[in-house]
Parts: sequence; C-alpha cells; structure tokens
Amino acid sequence: MRYVIAIAETGSFEAAAERLHMTQPPLSRQIRDLERELGVQLFHRRPTRLTEAGKVFVESARQVLAEAERMVERTREAAGLSRGLVRVGYTVTAAFEEMPKLFAAMRDRHPGIRVDAREAWDMDLVAAAADGELDVLLGRHLPIPAGFATEVLRREDFVVVVGPRHPLATRKSVALRDLRGQTLRFFPRRYAPLYYDRVLAALTSTGETFEIWENPLPGLRNLNLNLYEDGFMFLPRSVSLQLPGQIVCLPVTDDLPPIELTISWNRHAAPPVIALVHTARLLARQEGWL
Repeated sequence: MRYVIAIAETGSFEAAAERLHMTQPPLSRQIRDLERELGVQLFHRRPTRLTEAGKVFVESARQVLAEAERMVERTREAAGLSRGLVRVGYTVTAAFEEMPKLFAAMRDRHPGIRVDAREAWDMDLVAAAADGELDVLLGRHLPIPAGFATEVLRREDFVVVVGPRHPLATRKSVALRDLRGQTLRFFPRRYAPLYYDRVLAALTSTGETFEIWENPLPGLRNLNLNLYEDGFMFLPRSVSLQLPGQIVCLPVTDDLPPIELTISWNRHAAPPVIALVHTARLLARQEGWL
C-alpha cells in the first residue's frame, strides 16, 4: 500500500523508489505482483498515472494506513507510552538539525512525553549517562556507555569548509591533495576523542597529513574562518549547511568513509524512552538519513 501511494504521489516509479530508498526493479516487481493478485491494473505506464481502479486502491489504502497508525498509537497509550520523561543528551554536531527535528517529531507523535534535552561535549554526555543522569545519547561517533544499546540513524559525507577569501573558495569540489600545506581548524581532542580520531582517520585515509590548530574557543557558533585564509574545517555535510552564508562548503572527490550519527539508549529504559527511539527510527526513514 505504501509503495502504490508513493508512486501515485511522485508520479513515477523512479521517483517513488528514490523516496522509498530502494532501487526501481524490486519496486516494479512488487507492483506487478500486486496487480496480478488483484486482477486489475493500478497504473497506466508511460506516462505513469493511476487507473480508475488504482484511484480507488489509493483512497482505501490511505484510510487503512491511517487506521493502522491510530492502532499503534492506542497500543502505545495503553502501555504507558503516552506520558513520562525522557532525558536526552546531544552533541554540538547534532544541535542544528537532528535534535530539533527529533524534538518536533516527539511533540507531534507523543505530546504527553516531556523531552529534557542537554547539549554538551561528548565526554561530558557519556559521563552523565554513566551516572544515570541521561536516558538517551545522540551524536556522531559517541562512545557507548555500559548498559546502553546503540543504532545508526544517519550516514553522510564529509565536506571541506573554507572562508570566502580562501584560494580554493571558488572551486566546485576539492581533493584532499589540494589542501596540502593547509591547516586543519579543529577543537581540542579531549572534548570528543572518538569523533576527533574518526575525522583524522578519514582525512589521512588517502595518505595526506595536515597540521592541526586547536581552537581555544571550540564550537561551531564561534567559527570565523575569515581570520584564517589558509585554514579549513572538515565537517559532516549537514552540519556545514548550518554555517553562515559567507562560509564556503566544498564536496570532497576522494573516496572517504562516511560519518555516522548514532542514537544510544539505556537497555533498561522506561516505555517513554522506547517511544523516542522508535520515533527517531521513523524520522530517519522519513528524512532519508540512511
């Protein structure tokens, strides 16, 4: 039913497959099998549009799926998932997009659950979780406290970030060899050692090495690359999009490992925590983060 609705809304099998995060051939097979089982044709091909039978199917499918969602919500409410408190710690890199979207999704799906959110550096969050002060952690390459489960919510590419007067600022993309002799502007390793090491591992995976300058005032909000015309930062693509307009973000042509955003939660958590984790999974699918 979701497949048929996606094709009807996007107007093509190719666009629907992209929305559903799958390839087109299995989607086409699923629709052919469904049409064979129903004994009717749901779509005209070339161009793709609903038949009269398809229109009836889509209308009914939307009602069925809406009722299924209501059933899930009623079930959660009966299990005590409709109220309570979840204490979430999130890192600086998750503060601009993922945490606000998760907060909004929880407000929409579970308005009775209060989300108490805390932004901090990685090691502070891990220590708070180990002390029982946090139920959930959200961030990139966070260490996993004992007794916590973890799951990847997002994978994305790195980009190079430079100031507007940087010699490479007018380029469409860069290779890491183009940055030889440049200085990487980074935060001190003690704040987020695992993230720090993963970023450097990605940077050096092509054999390039860079001098590192550690910002005495770490944090994206204090970024000012105009002062460092020969410097660059190396950030997840989604984080780079949140920077001031004069900052230039350059895709990297090297084949580098992706950076991952994970959610970790206490294995013995109360139902509201499970509701937040489930909401995060749905959000990741809806946003195409995986």
